[in-house]
Amino acid sequence: NTNDYNVLRHAGTIYSLIDSCYFNEQQAGVKEQYCRDAPDTVRKTVDWLVRETVRPVPDLDLVGIYKPHASHKLGKTAVGRLQYRLALGGQGLGMIAFSMANQIQPGSVPWDTVRQIGDFTVKHMQKEDGIFYPFWYPFHDPFGPSDTPKSLYYPGEAALGLIYLYESLEGVEEEGVDKSNGRLVYLEGAARGLEALANERESWSPKDIPPDHWALKATARILKHLPKSRHPKLLKHAASVVRMMHTRDMSRIAVDASLGVSSMATVLEAQFAMLPIFYENPSYYDDVEETWCFSQKVAFLLCEAQDGDKPSHMLGALPSKFMLSPRDDAGQHEMINGLLPDNRYFQIDDTQHTLSAWLSYKEALESGLSEIDCRRVALPAPVHSLFQELSAMRKRRFAKMPSFN
Repeated sequence: NTNDYNVLRHAGTIYSLIDSCYFNEQQAGVKEQYCRDAPDTVRKTVDWLVRETVRPVPDLDLVGIYKPHASHKLGKTAVGRLQYRLALGGQGLGMIAFSMANQIQPGSVPWDTVRQIGDFTVKHMQKEDGIFYPFWYPFHDPFGPSDTPKSLYYPGEAALGLIYLYESLEGVEEEGVDKSNGRLVYLEGAARGLEALANERESWSPKDIPPDHWALKATARILKHLPKSRHPKLLKHAASVVRMMHTRDMSRIAVDASLGVSSMATVLEAQFAMLPIFYENPSYYDDVEETWCFSQKVAFLLCEAQDGDKPSHMLGALPSKFMLSPRDDAGQHEMINGLLPDNRYFQIDDTQHTLSAWLSYKEALESGLSEIDCRRVALPAPVHSLFQELSAMRKRRFAKMPSFN
């Protein structure tokens, strides 16, 4: 049902696809095998996003990103109009998708359109203290920005989208007009949004800190653009989130546990983005080695969950959940992936977030983290035993995979 289609997952998948096939060095054989259709896919998915979701915001002389088929509902019935709103996360992920698409396929989306989405975000969906409104209601009370319902990930998505827009506009000209003028407003909007999150959560207890991976991805990306005087607040917040993620995953990943793929992958995206920074700044987070060594094992655990047995159009997909079974009669664990009783479908965000996690891991390997010898890092005994079994499973899996030269 396309009326319920998830725009955020659509835009997020464009982000990971472009990141994988255009901004990631690969072996030639791998790229030919898996990215040959990427140009056409990017073109079609971006065209769809523009055609079906970008609409004017009433009374603002700006456009925003709505849910699909907005024009099919606007003005037709009172019920249709009352159901409608603009989500902050849609603006953020849309800015990422459009900015990246314009870098690899110039002219995919007019820069004026992308900038209008950015202007709508910073000028109308952000408060004076930097906090973002999660929604904008164009057709019913409160007729404008609203704090309800709450959304954990939208502020981080908005911040990351504004950073991508700021970066992508550097030196851009369109029809002879310099489109980079005034782009600092997007960077400042992102910085203020992240600082507001840090301020809000500063006094929270560790158990209340949320696994806000989008905010950490934005933090990792924005630091190089900000003066060092603005780093400590963001790094302290990021450290509290990474610490919570690591503590939780050390206890929840176990035999017979039903493991959520997106939940695990998003943690890895955040950790692999921030750990290279904490490696160089250990005063903010002093458990870098254990977190790095454990997160690598989780990344390879997701390799085991990847689907390799379905028809060709499903190869490579990640299920929403998987689990590691108890030992069989031969004394070995087996992976139960595919469709579990409570998981009878695939969602694109599970595959998208896992792909982004693996790309982040590859980038992290190029940092000082590669100097850590994980053989010397002691993990808790149950975790160590579990991953020894997984290592044997992984060797059996890779032995069956084709090689690309």
